[in-house]
Amino acid sequence: MIFYFTGTGNSRWVASQLASAMGDEAFDISFCLRSGKVPPVAGKRVGVVFPIHSWRAPRPVMEFLSHLELPEGMYRFAVCTCGDDAGKAMQNLARVFGVDAAWSITMPNTYVPMFSLDTDEVASSKIRAARKLIPEIARLVQDEFSGYKVHEGCFPRLKSYVLHPLFVRFVIRTRGFHVDEGCVSCGTCVQVCPLGNVSLMDGRPKWGEACLHCMACLHGCPAEVIQYGTSTRQKGRYRLARYLS
Repeated sequence: MIFYFTGTGNSRWVASQLASAMGDEAFDISFCLRSGKVPPVAGKRVGVVFPIHSWRAPRPVMEFLSHLELPEGMYRFAVCTCGDDAGKAMQNLARVFGVDAAWSITMPNTYVPMFSLDTDEVASSKIRAARKLIPEIARLVQDEFSGYKVHEGCFPRLKSYVLHPLFVRFVIRTRGFHVDEGCVSCGTCVQVCPLGNVSLMDGRPKWGEACLHCMACLHGCPAEVIQYGTSTRQKGRYRLARYLS
């Protein structure tokens, strides 16, 4: 069994590829949390796939795993997707979900409030590298490999244990979201938000307070009119599907 959490789709894709390679089944953590339904954990292994949010696992992932009941002795593994590095995310994850093995997979950058999207060339290169790495991870999981193969980057403790709390406290806010002219009230932003934090009011999106800054709403908007702050108009939108064909 593989549980995954995703915003823009990178971790869902990795989880589905791993599940296909190993004959496992992937389950959406967001659906489990919102529905209150968690499938019984069965089989000889369980894994979790999630995106790095400011050098840690997203809050809902930690919440879900802290309440997940697992048979004693079951092999556990974790895979994180990150634009650059993971910091000490896996060590922090181990506080609630001790893992036998962990990996990081570099995927295209998506956090446009602070950074630019990768160029098409860089994004395509990351996807190609991921396609090669995923079968290797699947093989090692099936062999019950033990160890960490995670790119932590420079100053990982500073990033995960100092910068992350500051980022959560001072940066993650919903008041920066707004909508340009051209919204067609399609509701895509409502559908793609992993926490159900977006609703439509008078045909336009309204954000609640449970935001993770995953940017699923911004990137998922087909009209590309959802913005955050003043800089995202010039930064394009990420569509994983364009790199998978």
